[in-house]
Amino acid sequence: MSDAASNYPRGVATPTQISAAGQSSAGGRGASSVAALNPVSEVEALRAKAEVLQTIVDSLAEGLAAVDRSGRFLQFNPSGAEILGKGATEGPYEAWPKTYGLYLPDRETPFPHDQLPLVRALDGESLRDVEMYHRPADSQQGRWLKVNGAPIRDAQGRITGGVVLFRDETATKEAQEALENERRYLRHLIQWQDRQRQLTAFDLHDGLVQLVTGAVLHLEAYRNKHAAANPQADAELGGVLSLLRDALDDARRLIGGLQPPVLHERGIAGAMEYLVEQHRKESGLAVEFVCDLGADRWPSEVEATVFRITQEALQNVVRHAESSRALVTLRLRDDHLELNIRDWGKGFSTQDRKSRRFGLRGIAERSRLVGGSVEIESSPGQGTSITALLPTRPMPPDTEESAS
Repeated sequence: MSDAASNYPRGVATPTQISAAGQSSAGGRGASSVAALNPVSEVEALRAKAEVLQTIVDSLAEGLAAVDRSGRFLQFNPSGAEILGKGATEGPYEAWPKTYGLYLPDRETPFPHDQLPLVRALDGESLRDVEMYHRPADSQQGRWLKVNGAPIRDAQGRITGGVVLFRDETATKEAQEALENERRYLRHLIQWQDRQRQLTAFDLHDGLVQLVTGAVLHLEAYRNKHAAANPQADAELGGVLSLLRDALDDARRLIGGLQPPVLHERGIAGAMEYLVEQHRKESGLAVEFVCDLGADRWPSEVEATVFRITQEALQNVVRHAESSRALVTLRLRDDHLELNIRDWGKGFSTQDRKSRRFGLRGIAERSRLVGGSVEIESSPGQGTSITALLPTRPMPPDTEESAS
């Protein structure tokens, strides 16, 4: 093909081709061929399509930048210039991190130029959601960016350039950080509450329980010494001792609810057996407990979460479900503990806002704070199933906790 012909877009007939087509045709057929292969209309159609594509690129809310193999910018749309504070530059890609103020997520380290998504796209990589921080040199404030990149290839598959699409993720990132701060605060709050329960349990055990126990022992000794001389006093003392023993039982139940010692003494499996047995005795609920954990121990915060979720869920069964039986299952699934509490009561609609009780929200929040999740399945007349997946590895300590 001649140099002149090579200047025309692929698929567009050249004047020489048109002339040859006319000469090889007879009469009016040649004229119609010339009209059909009019290069001007073809070029105008291609130009119109290019203008439409450029309009689309310019109207994108995301930034778009494209370069050729040498790193020369071919496209840099207005949104990209607005996000980065400037458009296309003539400098080499080694200067891009400084030119555009691009940093690693630590916000301090300049983004390595050879790891920039646009540079990696030139090497043939396709990338999604690369996080980087953008801060102009003249500002203390920056933006969080998410960047997608891909190579540009010709018809033969050869890389001819690279393109990136980037968006401002600052609002999303700040919302995530706010949620993480809230999670950290709630985690500290629950830990503080558990600590206060523990201290209250110790105070009750070392104070009230010991005093009442001492009173019982003294009264029993006095009764044994003087019962024969005064039968009426013996009967009255028996009534007082019965009341004091009831008070001791109530105090021990309160201590068990605040900080169950069985959790520390026997581990989560033993503590769950104790909890289920208490519910059988106190509420009459027929609770079956299935566990395959054996005597293994898990992070204390995870064991406490399993215990508290079960405690709350069984209380919900007694108070709301109107079910005569419940099933509690605890097993190891991969690197998570799977806890399920199932009843066959009246159930509720999970879409009903009134059904989102505080207790259920507390169960979900407790699970989330140790890195777990909760799924609640229920429908009217079909009972309720609560499944919690809790990690068997402890959560990494918060920065504040590590510093302290």
